[in-house]
Amino acid sequence: MEDKLQAFRQPLVTATGIILGFILNFASSWVKTESPLDDMLAYFVGVAVLIGTISLIIVLYRILNMSYPRDASESYYHKTLRLFIFGVGMAYTGVLVDMFANFMHD
Repeated sequence: MEDKLQAFRQPLVTATGIILGFILNFASSWVKTESPLDDMLAYFVGVAVLIGTISLIIVLYRILNMSYPRDASESYYHKTLRLFIFGVGMAYTGVLVDMFANFMHD
């Protein structure tokens, strides 16, 4: 059977890798700086970034997996795409909360 995900694989891997790089950069600077967030919001930011990162790593696994169900490739890709959007959204929400807190604090 043909690989129906071949056309989608490279762009999704590239986008996921770039976003994971940005998340890693944010997380490494975030843990080293004093945050104006109270503990509850700091935990929220940390958990949101963690969930986003885990989701994007799962996306990488799913899109690079060559033993996906070929007869259900369209639904497999749509689930992977929804997981990608969810992961980006979670990470973005965490970063946005931190940015807003820093903006309001200064």
